Amino acid sequence: MTRIGLTFFFLFSCVASFSQSDFVLKGQISNFQRPATIYLLSVEGSTWEIADSMKSVKGEVLFSSDTVPVTGEYYIFWEEKYFINLVINKENIIEFTADNLEKDLGIKILVSEENKAFYKLRAIESSIDSLSAVGDEYYEKGMQVQLQKVKSQLQNKVAELQERIISLDKEKPGLFSVKLYKSSIPPDFKTFSEANPNHGFESEYDFLKRHYFDNIDKYDSCLVNTRVIYDVCSFYLRNFTDEKTSAGYIRTSDFIMSSFSWNNKQFDYVLDLLLNTFESSGFDDVYLHLFETYMHGSSCEGGIPSEAERKALSIKNMKKGTAAPELTGIDREGKTVSLSDFIGNKVIVMFWESSCEHCREAIPHVLDFLKNNPDLVLLSYSIDTDENKWLGGMLEENLPEPSLSDLKGYDGANAIRWNVWGTPSFFVIDTEGKIVAKPLTLKALEDAVE
Repeated sequence: MTRIGLTFFFLFSCVASFSQSDFVLKGQISNFQRPATIYLLSVEGSTWEIADSMKSVKGEVLFSSDTVPVTGEYYIFWEEKYFINLVINKENIIEFTADNLEKDLGIKILVSEENKAFYKLRAIESSIDSLSAVGDEYYEKGMQVQLQKVKSQLQNKVAELQERIISLDKEKPGLFSVKLYKSSIPPDFKTFSEANPNHGFESEYDFLKRHYFDNIDKYDSCLVNTRVIYDVCSFYLRNFTDEKTSAGYIRTSDFIMSSFSWNNKQFDYVLDLLLNTFESSGFDDVYLHLFETYMHGSSCEGGIPSEAERKALSIKNMKKGTAAPELTGIDREGKTVSLSDFIGNKVIVMFWESSCEHCREAIPHVLDFLKNNPDLVLLSYSIDTDENKWLGGMLEENLPEPSLSDLKGYDGANAIRWNVWGTPSFFVIDTEGKIVAKPLTLKALEDAVE
């Protein structure tokens, strides 16, 4: 049985008491088709991490630890398609049953007040999701009578969910699963209006634009260990940005950041989420604004820049039309070669690493492209720190000269000067040594050259 100790993966800051001596999560999955590895996944926003794993022969599930894992959402996952969503919050024992052949796996919680409440709320949420899907279909077909009926049913179900949250909170105060659902539902405009008749908001939209995050506990670090903050921030960004421009996204991002400024872990998570969102979507001005306004504690002068800092510096200093920094390294023969040696040629600079799977996938396509463009120079620069790995990878991929490295990895002067934070990274340099493009895809690379 392959096991990775839970204690190596979990931080325990969210566990209020260490009096518990052990933790057991056990279950039985009926109609298990074949022996399989079952994984316990911890959640942070939209990402998962393997916390533990075991081999199951007949659907038995057993995970144990000397300490209760950090409070948050978890998934039991097998065969790349089956998921059981659970909440862990200071309970020593969680026990469940499920059926591989039933719709939604027929999950029953035997032991765990957290998860009994979680699945009561989840059942109502599933009804809401089903009604929403039907409503979307009626809307697309223009079936207004049926659509109005579904809208009424949806309103009733949402009200039922809100009432169940309130009742569970009174019956069993302090349940994290209830906090999750409460956090995922925006405040009710009608209730707010009744309590504040002179509120001044012209519409529900205006109210939610200012109060959308009100139901989230801004002091609970453990909410980062769920999908809630990711979901609400992503929804707000999509639906409450009036102008889909850099200026509009900056205003929206500033409001989101101000809403999560009370807790360091939430603040850091939301900042990282927004930085990644705008770095990948090409809104460079928004990325720079976020970095320069909120990214405190970046590397001091002369230090090694962080990934976020390199991204920001790349946006600022590696723009189209600017002179490319010098790039110098040794080739396989030990000869020193520099980018400036190729003034007069159009050059593709490719930063790569022998252990990078994406690099290995991209290199054959780049080499094929070069065959049809013999005037191009490919200057490949390895981020490897081990000479044998660099040379081995270069030979395996048949990389032509100039193929260089300084064997200093991301901490080397060249990687820092070029603000390299990941591989593969491509730059197209014109005959005068100026940057033409920083393509993110092979198609963009071909377009930039042509």
